[in-house]
Amino acid sequence: MNSLPSLDSWLQVTSNLSDLQFGSSFFEHRKHDTKVDNILRQIRSNLPIPVTTDSLKNFSQMIYLSQINQAMTLKSISDVCRLHSSIEMIDPKTSQGHTMGLMYWQIGDFWQAPTSSTVEYELKWKMAHYYVQNMYEFVYPLIVLQPYLANITDEKAQLSFYVVNELFTGVKGQLMCSLVPVDQFSVRLSFKFDVSIDFPTVRHVIDLPYSAIMRTAGCLNNSQCVLHCHLNNNKKFIEQTLFLTQPKNYELSQPNLRIEKLEQITSTDVSITLTATNPALFVWLDVPLNISGYFSQNGFHMFQSMKFITFHSWVPMINLDKTDFDLRITSLFDTTQS
Repeated sequence: MNSLPSLDSWLQVTSNLSDLQFGSSFFEHRKHDTKVDNILRQIRSNLPIPVTTDSLKNFSQMIYLSQINQAMTLKSISDVCRLHSSIEMIDPKTSQGHTMGLMYWQIGDFWQAPTSSTVEYELKWKMAHYYVQNMYEFVYPLIVLQPYLANITDEKAQLSFYVVNELFTGVKGQLMCSLVPVDQFSVRLSFKFDVSIDFPTVRHVIDLPYSAIMRTAGCLNNSQCVLHCHLNNNKKFIEQTLFLTQPKNYELSQPNLRIEKLEQITSTDVSITLTATNPALFVWLDVPLNISGYFSQNGFHMFQSMKFITFHSWVPMINLDKTDFDLRITSLFDTTQS
């Protein structure tokens, strides 16, 4: 699954802004094959297409969307494989299941172009690289809506909750879930379950009736709410978010994302406090290529008004100049604005 590298990466190899658009001779030379066409089709199926008429801004937003598409595709494939990794998940009719392994092939770009790499030419992480950090956790929650993208009127549809344990020690924790709207900070409905697993397996926690849950929460259609869960395992919180429809169908509000505080706490670490007035999906933080490092989280969703992130630099930063740091923030809402 290919994605485009950041705008900073493209600007390393061209200063002609007319090159930075789909269909230009420069772009066609760099893309090499037709996989970019597949990316565009997948983006149109699931994500909001940029409405801006500014060609450079449009290209930049399509870069962002391509990285969401790559990250979510890798995560979805991984989640399916991990769900079917235990003997208990073998389908007796087809013998499918008991996935014995799953490989993520980490490669770095060897030039600036649309590629399947999750690390760019100058070592900047794409969104998928951040997602890989989370989706291979040894203890990992999974939520499945069956059938996929079921209508809220489907009385047979179910929300199924699982926890994967790949440790050879027992696991005890609590799975906490909330149905939250996408247009304001609130919780429509919350519930939690104790989880205890003695050995490596995939533990089926519970099934809940989807239609009844949505009615109780006051979610009148699939595009009003998101199901957000986190597993508290030994005070380590692993998050999982289930979209109940394609993200392009959500009516998002302006999140007014803001950097409340930026503070250097060590020679290599910068503490970042983000605030928002409304929920934000796929929040993406970015710094210029001359600042090499990674964030503690990226491509995340904000369902609370404040979030704390750490940027870790590969090399010591002496007397950090906040203007040079030039932290940029993007969310899915931005692609819906002209």
